[in-house]
Amino acid sequence: MKLFSPSSRSLTRDAIRVVSLRRLLLPALGVLLVLNLATFVGGVWVGRGLSQPLPPVAEVESAPGEEDHFAIARVGALVGRLKSLEADVFSLRTMLGEHKTLTRQLSALDPALLPALVPDIPGDVRGGQGGLWLPPRGCSDESPHAQATPLEDLQHGEATARCLRSVLDQLMESVAQRNAALMAIPSRRPVQPQARLGSAFGNRVDPFNRRLAFHSGVDFALPTGADVLAAAGGRVRFAGRNGGYGNLLEIDHGNGLVTRYAHLSRFHVRVGEVVTPGQRVGAAGSTGRSTGPHLHFEVLHNGGFADPQRFLALGDMARDADAVAKD
Repeated sequence: MKLFSPSSRSLTRDAIRVVSLRRLLLPALGVLLVLNLATFVGGVWVGRGLSQPLPPVAEVESAPGEEDHFAIARVGALVGRLKSLEADVFSLRTMLGEHKTLTRQLSALDPALLPALVPDIPGDVRGGQGGLWLPPRGCSDESPHAQATPLEDLQHGEATARCLRSVLDQLMESVAQRNAALMAIPSRRPVQPQARLGSAFGNRVDPFNRRLAFHSGVDFALPTGADVLAAAGGRVRFAGRNGGYGNLLEIDHGNGLVTRYAHLSRFHVRVGEVVTPGQRVGAAGSTGRSTGPHLHFEVLHNGGFADPQRFLALGDMARDADAVAKD
């Protein structure tokens, strides 16, 4: 029995293998597509991991702490103090300018009327005094050293601001006291600006007997009932009838100065009342020795008559030559 049957047909059929390129290409493309997709997904995942924000360590380190907030608050307070000092310096300059003209006029009139800027040294000081003469120290004399820390600079700035505030307050108090003293100088017109100036201070012809007589004040021609104003601040020391003055009002301004307002028709203040410059104190009239409604205004300095026009700080107060004397 033959184990093998020779047949060329069967040998040929078993040895031949047909290779199809389409069958190999499709699986290869599928594998390549899967690899690309896996690479893309991996890249996206890795990118997301790298783009995540770092832990907020740097932000915590850079965030201002309590000490920084405290320093910022101190700087803000210092800036506010400097702004306040600037405003007060401007106010002080304004206050000094307000009475500059009046001070110059008073110096020409009588230097004794000017309030003292430096208080008198008491003569009853007990014990000896002495020592080296050194120039006064300023607020910025104690400057910090060159290698001072920012905190030390801030502390020095605060100390300087406090020193400047103390000095400025003392200056403003002195100027305020000086202004209060100047307010007691009879430098304001006792009538409205439209009132005419009549008889001046000095010798004149008396309107009643036509003889030469001394006129102790100035006259202002104005109708009955017109407002009479305080020429300065002071205290009313008399308000009543007084002979030829008629209804007379006297205001004591201190420093030896007294003003009188005569021939009034009405009083608007009482004895002992404190008045302010420009306050309405009475009404014009024609009481007493008078020929018509007007105001007779006098200034007394240390008990003697003084020319009121030398005290009235108005440059346009020229005598009206056409005005007629009324007392």
